[in-house]
Amino acid sequence: MHLFSNLEHRLSEAFSYLSAACIAVLLVFAVSAQAAPPPGFSIQDISSGWNEAVGTTFTSSGRMFVWERQGRVWTVDGGVKSNSPFLDIAPEVGGWRDYGLLGFALHPNFKNNGFVYLLYVVDRHHLIHCNEPASGVGAPICDGSYNPATNEYFSATIGRITRYTAVLPSGETNYLNATTVDYNSRKVLVGEASDKGFPILHQSHGVGTLVFGEDGTLLASDGDAASYTSVDTGSASETYWDQALNQTTPPIIRAAENVGAYRSQMLTSLNGKIIRIDPITGDGIPSNPFYDPANPRSAKSRVWALGLRNPFRINIVPESGSHLPQDGNPGVLLIGDVGWGLWEDFNIQGQVGRISAGPISKA
Repeated sequence: MHLFSNLEHRLSEAFSYLSAACIAVLLVFAVSAQAAPPPGFSIQDISSGWNEAVGTTFTSSGRMFVWERQGRVWTVDGGVKSNSPFLDIAPEVGGWRDYGLLGFALHPNFKNNGFVYLLYVVDRHHLIHCNEPASGVGAPICDGSYNPATNEYFSATIGRITRYTAVLPSGETNYLNATTVDYNSRKVLVGEASDKGFPILHQSHGVGTLVFGEDGTLLASDGDAASYTSVDTGSASETYWDQALNQTTPPIIRAAENVGAYRSQMLTSLNGKIIRIDPITGDGIPSNPFYDPANPRSAKSRVWALGLRNPFRINIVPESGSHLPQDGNPGVLLIGDVGWGLWEDFNIQGQVGRISAGPISKA
């Protein structure tokens, strides 16, 4: 179930997700507490004790995965929540304001490869004190000043896409019933260093959704990292631009990126974009519109769509694209983008480089 919920500062108080005692599995957009669901639909309570659950997804066998904002993923079998998390990266996740572990996806071939993907904001404390292993695969290596119980919120940091591999259950030939991941299988696809992630420079307009295209490519959404309280053309006092540019090594942004909302138009920035990457390497896809074969990991090579403000929720229309990555057609992309003051936007991208946009509701 993927609902287009535009998350803006004015909705932060409502950002309790589904944490009020249970997750109600609803296959309709809205059913009031008093109204009965339409014929053919039902309401079912799935366990209890959720802590800011953000979303759900399902395996081909019907198992449900639920991810929580603070950085934990749980499984649900037959309506029963697992006793322990399937995956827990809470110390690494910056779960503040509009941020946290917001995107999660299973590889289309999860049954056979066990790959799971996460899109989240990194706690600045973790970003500063922990590095990736030289091999690029494995648990992060942290210095002596790192404390997993310490958080540095309301600070400049980055968004990151990370892949883990599930542990094959004993005696089984596929991963459908896996109960945990191999934490040493960790591979950061986007954001392996402070200058290579999605810049996070304010309290909103950050990372959003992970979704697989019909062609097996991985798409992710990210906001412009600009202020929502002023006309941010750079150096807005309420943002963390100075900390990002001058107080982080390597810098989170370059001087040329200190242009506020205009980052969404820059091909050299990941902000305000939908990116499309190889789910194995994290590189851009050659059929992307601005792909540079000399630098496949550049922002330009990864960009699929640009000019977005805060595309918090995206999805692919089923059976609307090609199954071949080289065709440059992962499917019709639906983009829920946060508007500014008067309207919220619903965008439809049917062809690369073309977005049909229109306001859908008055803010």
